[in-house]
Amino acid sequence: MFKALEDNASLSGFTSRGGWNSMIRLATKRDLNTIVRIANKTIEVMNAEGSNQWDDTYPTGDHFTEDIKHSSLFIYENAGTVLGFISADQNLANEYDNLKWNLPNDQCGTFHRLTVDADHRNSNIASMLITFVEEYFKELGLSGMKIDTYSINEKAERLFTRLGYQKVGEYYMEERTLPFFGFEKRL
Repeated sequence: MFKALEDNASLSGFTSRGGWNSMIRLATKRDLNTIVRIANKTIEVMNAEGSNQWDDTYPTGDHFTEDIKHSSLFIYENAGTVLGFISADQNLANEYDNLKWNLPNDQCGTFHRLTVDADHRNSNIASMLITFVEEYFKELGLSGMKIDTYSINEKAERLFTRLGYQKVGEYYMEERTLPFFGFEKRL
C-alpha cells in the first residue's frame, strides 16, 4: 500500500520547484475550496473544448477530501496562490488489469486529477507536478509510473509522451464510449 508522507519535513528538497515564490506542498483542508473552484473551472474548459472526461460526478470535493485525508494531494502554489494540484498514490484502476504492462504493479505509483488553473495553462505547471510525483515515488523506492487518460484528451497524451511515458494499450469504462489509454514510465 502507498506510504503517505508523515510530515511536511519529508518534502525537503522537493518544495522549491518552479521559482523563487513557488513550491509544491501537501494540500490541507484549508485549500479545499480553492481546489474545488479550480477543478470546476477546469471542467468547464474541458467540456467547452469537447472533452467529457470530467463532469459533475468526477472529480468532486469528496474525491479531494479523501486525497487530503490520505496525504496524497499535492498543490503547486506561487506567492501563496494555488495554481495546480495532483493526487499521487499506488491505487491503480482495476481496468489496468486488462493492459499488458512491462512494470509490476507493486513497484509503480500513479497520479490522478492532475489540474492546472485554466488561467495558468501552458506555464509548465503540469510538467512540474508530474516530475515532482516521479521524484517523490523514487524516494519511496518505486521504480515506475502507470497512468491513463481518456483518448480524446490529446493534450494529456502529448504531455505524457513528452515526459517519456510509453503508451501500453487501451481499456474501456462502462460510463464512456471511447477508450482510455494506459501509459507507463520507468523511473
